[in-house]
Amino acid sequence: MSKDENIISIGIPAIDTLLGGGIRRGTTCLLEELLGESSGLTGIVGMDFISSGVQRGEGAVLLLSEHTVKEFQDLPGSHKILSTAKSDQFIFMDALSSMTYGEPAQIPIVSENGIIRCSNVRYAAKFYEEWRITVSRFDHPLMFIDSLSVLLHAMESDKVAWRFWLSLLPLIRSRQLTVVASFYPEMHSPAFVESVERICDSIIQFTSEPKSNGQPMRVIQVIKNRGFTFDDRRHSYSLKDNEFELLK
Repeated sequence: MSKDENIISIGIPAIDTLLGGGIRRGTTCLLEELLGESSGLTGIVGMDFISSGVQRGEGAVLLLSEHTVKEFQDLPGSHKILSTAKSDQFIFMDALSSMTYGEPAQIPIVSENGIIRCSNVRYAAKFYEEWRITVSRFDHPLMFIDSLSVLLHAMESDKVAWRFWLSLLPLIRSRQLTVVASFYPEMHSPAFVESVERICDSIIQFTSEPKSNGQPMRVIQVIKNRGFTFDDRRHSYSLKDNEFELLK
């Protein structure tokens, strides 16, 4: 597989350019956002990432822990996914009502190409089984997690949360799982955040080609003044009607 084929578009050309063409297949990209200062960019990036993958014909999984199935259908970008995805190409994993209330959502998602499969993670103890079954349905699967922080808190302890990260590794190796996840550092201890970021960096290093010069492709940090930082540089942007524009 060539280097170009290992790079996946994030779905937003301006951000793809900053990322050197996109993110490397088989890596984990954190979209770090400040609590209380949400601009909506992380959700747009994640949904565009899934939408662009679906349009290429790739299998995709959307794991939401901040929205119900019904709310998902009203999210910006959901129509692009539902109007393109085939029923055997896209899987929605509900982690809000099932993990918070212990009951799976019963609302089916009907797309223009059939009924989208909903996989409910139910309880944290059963998450890994559902996770592996769901992701293993696809070769080179894509996944957007919104929000990783809420999901980890639903697991109730750092020990259980670490099992989540350990469960990623064999899937990254065997399936080249590529993950984009919104993440709120303020919800976690500094040590936990540092450990999560180190894992993401290690995954990128593990999957990089020896001659790739170790280009960072991990963090887009959304900040309150309508700008975001990438590779220690701040970039201003605008959002109008959920359309992203990088300001020079």
